[in-house]
Amino acid sequence: LYLSRNQLTDVKGLEKLTQLEVQALGPKKLTDVKSLEKLTQLTTLDLSNNPDLTKVHIDAIQKALPKCKIKSNPTK
Repeated sequence: LYLSRNQLTDVKGLEKLTQLEVQALGPKKLTDVKSLEKLTQLTTLDLSNNPDLTKVHIDAIQKALPKCKIKSNPTK
């Protein structure tokens, strides 16, 4: 699922796509990605260029999805 270059501010509803394996969500204006923790089939998640996501957000999603390769560049 490629959602880059959209003006998404949240990922509500995406948690229902439980078979999703790859997701691109950058650049965006996301402030929370907690609902993605339910997507246990994810192998790749691109959260690059989401300046409001912090290292805490990224660490939490990585902990919930340990097999997922997460691309990010938090500045906070």
